[in-house]
Amino acid sequence: MTRISSTPGTPTGNQPFTSTDAINDIDLGTFLQLMITELQNQDPLNPLDNKDMLAQISQIREVGATDKLTKTLDSVLLGQNIASATNLIGADITALSDDRESVAGRVNRVSIDKGVPKLHVDLTTEAAASDAEGNVDAGTHAYRVVWEEGGRLFGIDFSGDDAVTTTGTAGVDQAVVIRNLPKTSVPKHIYRTDSSGEGAYKLVGTLTDGSKGSFVDVLADDERSETRLTQPFQPLPAIARSYQVSLSNVSGIRPPALAALADDEEN
Repeated sequence: MTRISSTPGTPTGNQPFTSTDAINDIDLGTFLQLMITELQNQDPLNPLDNKDMLAQISQIREVGATDKLTKTLDSVLLGQNIASATNLIGADITALSDDRESVAGRVNRVSIDKGVPKLHVDLTTEAAASDAEGNVDAGTHAYRVVWEEGGRLFGIDFSGDDAVTTTGTAGVDQAVVIRNLPKTSVPKHIYRTDSSGEGAYKLVGTLTDGSKGSFVDVLADDERSETRLTQPFQPLPAIARSYQVSLSNVSGIRPPALAALADDEEN
């Protein structure tokens, strides 16, 4: 009859040789189920002898000990990660969020997702000059980001005091970034005026993936599309987008004490 064994496997056909241990690949419950099934289906004329039974009981003990040790180590690791995460509440971090967005902001809370601690950073939707390479002219630029859901057009307006002023200096502000846009199930379209901050809003780009929250405008006035925003839309206030960040994706940290000190200096 077939015996449960932890002997490394051998290659068959074109499969490469791999050393595998069946005992390490299963948990205690699965191992017991396999052993009971083996006993139920053994040949009555050739039953499992005492020596083999004792060997398999020994294996059960080893699997049980390994299983308990693994669970203990997992609990210790989770506790350490939770402690590390909670220590970052109030800290300023730079990181890559779980939805692959670059994030720079303050951690305001921590949650546990499937046994893994997650940092949460809430950032307000904004438009600002960027040092990315681009051709944006010097002047004041008003933006409108719009999307259609349920047959209605919604949008966020960056005009007036929220418009972006640039000097057209290379490496300083020849581009404009709009970030922390809300997630949508549909594409978002970005329109912009010329450098006067007035006139027609012409298309400068589209975020085809509605889950993306950042857009960089690099176009000069005469590079904008002739597609114009002429439809009225329901304006939404500046929205705080919440990002979820794994500890392993944090690239920079300013501890809470230093973050608070920076706030005091700004005030």
